[in-house]
Amino acid sequence: MISDLFRRTRPRRRVVPKLRRLLRSRVRARAWLALAPALLLALPAQAGIVFTPHLSEYSRLPRAPFVEGTLIMTQIEEIYDREGNEVPLGEPFVKAGDSTDAALFLFKYLWIGNLFRDSDVPILKTRDQFCRMIGVLGYQQNTGRIAARTRLFGIRPGSNGLGDLFGLCGIYGHEHQWGPLKFNGLLATTIKFPIGDYDQDAALNIGTNYWSYIPQFAFHAEAFGRLYVDGTFAYQFNGDNDEPSFGGLTPTRISNWRNLEINFAWKFSEHWFADIGYSFRESVGRNGYDKLTVNFEDQPLAPESACNNTNNNLGVEVLTPEVCRNPVTQQFYLSPKPGPYEDRGIEGHMLTAGIYYVYRTSSVLQLRVAQPIRGRGSQIDAEYYVCAIEPCNEQTSGGVTTPTTLFGVQEAAAVSASPYLELRFVHLWWAP
Repeated sequence: MISDLFRRTRPRRRVVPKLRRLLRSRVRARAWLALAPALLLALPAQAGIVFTPHLSEYSRLPRAPFVEGTLIMTQIEEIYDREGNEVPLGEPFVKAGDSTDAALFLFKYLWIGNLFRDSDVPILKTRDQFCRMIGVLGYQQNTGRIAARTRLFGIRPGSNGLGDLFGLCGIYGHEHQWGPLKFNGLLATTIKFPIGDYDQDAALNIGTNYWSYIPQFAFHAEAFGRLYVDGTFAYQFNGDNDEPSFGGLTPTRISNWRNLEINFAWKFSEHWFADIGYSFRESVGRNGYDKLTVNFEDQPLAPESACNNTNNNLGVEVLTPEVCRNPVTQQFYLSPKPGPYEDRGIEGHMLTAGIYYVYRTSSVLQLRVAQPIRGRGSQIDAEYYVCAIEPCNEQTSGGVTTPTTLFGVQEAAAVSASPYLELRFVHLWWAP
């Protein structure tokens, strides 16, 4: 990756006289221009938690209110790049072991009933309806050297607080039975309200700062009273984010998503169940980045201090000591071109496995592990102006630019390659 960056980096032909004197050696200049963007190559990325179906998630449940609490915990040490490779966070500039730690608590309230049972409204009077609200509390924090690296760009390494609010309503289909098989379907629509805590100067955010509208078809089936199958297909329409965080590394134009999920559960007894599931998420088209501003907070940049930041005693020599101590390259300024840029879209494949304990048919306790098996994350090829004076822009750079590859962040762009743990409790308050 680093060698490719050095091969690609080349100053443009138009060079103002002051920069021409500064860039006396072509080989030396190429390494110099590659220096600062290389520091941005391995920034940490936050990855969204994907919702997956559970045991009897879409079955026809009793008319009653339900409450649910779900705790999700993960330690993200690897993410997927745009080629589908698993990439350690911070490589090669941060030692292995640092991570992005996240914990989400989801509180869900579900109502099932029929508001139209005594009316003459067709279809609705004979089919139950349901509505659910989901609130989110979250903790996300980069650790160790990853957190220290984000501060080089004036970015806060984590965030805590209230997440976005999800509201959904839908209608059940009739239950059908054919021998030992019974099944039903449902239609629903979810709206994500972007009310969560969001800070443009944070590397990680609990809120997303854009609306989503998600129509969904789902089904539930049971065979021989032992095998339970739940599945869904949903198409997610996403709005734009006019205030991207992390210096514009969150997309401004978020692509729509296709979501496909299926879950198989086996009933061992009246109290014990186990399940395995598969979840697929894919963007439809590309994410767009129109407001890239991520840059070093302290400038001008001295090659020697930059060498200390990159080489970092990791055995990965990004710049040679001769370049670091070269008096010709005393200092320089960087400024990003704001865009527009586009990635190749994102994709994620995940397997889940869990166990359930049912207590007196009114409470369910579940433990589940989710493991990504394949994915593709967001990366963009950005360009930075390189200048000898301030302000650094197209005019003062004389057209001298250097390319670099940056990771997109947040749930719309980053795809985690690390597992997560889910602990879930569901309780039926009251049933008529």
